[in-house]
Amino acid sequence: MPPEGVAKVAHEDLLPLEALASMVDWLSSHTQISRVRLTGGEPLVRQGISDLIAELAAFPAIEEIALTTNGSLLPRMAQSLKAAGLNRVNISLDSLDRERFALITRGGDLNRTLDGIKAAQDTGLTPIKLNAVLQRSTWKEEVPALLDYAASTGFEIRFIELMRMGTERAWCESEFISVDEVRDGLGATMITVDEGSHAPAQRTLVNWRGGMVTAGWITPRSHPFCANCERLRMDARGQLRRCLMDASMLDLPRVLGSLDGQSAAREFNDYLAGKHPPAAMDSPFAMSQIGG
Repeated sequence: MPPEGVAKVAHEDLLPLEALASMVDWLSSHTQISRVRLTGGEPLVRQGISDLIAELAAFPAIEEIALTTNGSLLPRMAQSLKAAGLNRVNISLDSLDRERFALITRGGDLNRTLDGIKAAQDTGLTPIKLNAVLQRSTWKEEVPALLDYAASTGFEIRFIELMRMGTERAWCESEFISVDEVRDGLGATMITVDEGSHAPAQRTLVNWRGGMVTAGWITPRSHPFCANCERLRMDARGQLRRCLMDASMLDLPRVLGSLDGQSAAREFNDYLAGKHPPAAMDSPFAMSQIGG
């Protein structure tokens, strides 16, 4: 997060949640989409999020609803989210050092996130996956500590390569470290778990301090998995992106609001046909602005 934060979208530019749900319904009926993930920014700050989940859960084509969160609001919201139809959560946990956690998140409280993880577990929002972004300057302390935590809790920990995004590009470049370098540096025996070609993470069982820990390794820069990607992203304004790095968007509210059914489907299909691996994992937009 840049020190000054990121530019916020004006409230009047955000679509009502009912409109976003309607677009998901249309997308799921015109594609093979069966899974929805709510991301952010932080999705739990959006008023009415439980109502949105309940609407999505009612659509016949939707088989799973997941959510990526910083976890801080889960202690008071986990029960209502589960009741609405949320199946599971991924929780961002980049550090177990309180000062470093606060620095990365610009003021976040590690205890609140840890309490949120417990609340998710107690409520049955499982399997819980923990997301940690690798940084060159800190991985030697963070990765072992996070593996220890995963071993003690039984959660899957996922390590993600840092991408060049937003305004902090020089920092991103200086802090980048590849998954290969981290895995080599750990010196631990790992067994690959086959999860299918479309999964973004290479899952492994890590022989760690005498126990086995499930770890996922997400390698957008060192080993891009774009050729197998089958995901679409829609932001809070209803703009579709074929990829995090895609500069071209499809204005779905315009398409559905101004075109007949056949024409809308044709424009959507034409846009989807242009989905291809990006030239580089590089974007001027902050991750939180495009639903990372």
